[in-house]
Amino acid sequence: MSYISFTNPSFLAKSLLLSPSTMTRLLDKLEKKDIIYRLEYDGIRMVSLTPKGHESVLLLGECENAFRQRYRAILGEERAKQLSGMMNETTDLLRGKGDCRNADAKSGGESRYLPAKLRIMGTRDTSRKVEAAYLQKAISYEAYVALIDDLVAKGQTTGPDQSEAFIHYTVLNQQRMRRWEKTMQLLPAAEAAIRSITHPQTWLVLTEAWCGDAAHITPIMQALAALNPLITLRFLMRDDNLELMDRYLTNGVSRSIPKLIGLDTATLEELFTWGPRPAVLQANFMQLKQAGVEFHAIKEELQRWYNKDKTISVQEELSALAAGASASSIGMTA
Repeated sequence: MSYISFTNPSFLAKSLLLSPSTMTRLLDKLEKKDIIYRLEYDGIRMVSLTPKGHESVLLLGECENAFRQRYRAILGEERAKQLSGMMNETTDLLRGKGDCRNADAKSGGESRYLPAKLRIMGTRDTSRKVEAAYLQKAISYEAYVALIDDLVAKGQTTGPDQSEAFIHYTVLNQQRMRRWEKTMQLLPAAEAAIRSITHPQTWLVLTEAWCGDAAHITPIMQALAALNPLITLRFLMRDDNLELMDRYLTNGVSRSIPKLIGLDTATLEELFTWGPRPAVLQANFMQLKQAGVEFHAIKEELQRWYNKDKTISVQEELSALAAGASASSIGMTA
């Protein structure tokens, strides 16, 4: 099961090869069980997981891990890889990468529900890769922190906007990052999920020093990545890499950051994406924006939410995504 942040029900229907009516009935049942919730933003219907849904994803990930370890023990490593390879080939065919036709003989043609190149958070999209050149110029978390420290000392920030406001935000963010580095407590379930990853991943993060959300989130990314030597965490400044940023726009329009792109380290194929905020907070943000609340008031509400949440939501979402991507990639890479 893929972890989903915000997406459109019609995209879900295509991804699961379901008719729109069947998808609607499924979402109705999930909503009654408090697994998902629905909202409308700028006339677009969206669906996301509730906190209970997040917990369910973590539990499913643990079950999937246990199943995977069990069948590898029974079949042996080589036969298990062969089985995973066959399953992945079948998935590619069902998602339209092969000559997959509608099984309903009455239709006589291709299924109108076969997906194109979907942009659903959490799905593995091997048609999207990040060029190695971006990784070559990306920096570590330690270098990112050192960059912010240096800029603060010089009274500067990243990006072309060197306004007093952005420089002030950078000073605040430096303090926030240090606070989270000292006070953050990792969740046992999140730790277990990250440690369960068995295939190398690269987490490439688009960010800026003045971004308030990034100050609350990037220390969590570092703490999680540090749990598993197979995870490489790297950072790029958004405004220096707009061509890459524009491939990962929020709702197809916004250059919102931080944006995490999870990659298969060996192939640089996209495994998952996340950002710019935890699902519940993003829903709150969209609702406040739709209601016409002034931006400074929205920012204050975001800061209060992060302080109250104590990094829990980010830990749960990132660990579920990364562990789920690892489980689904068995047999795909050498």
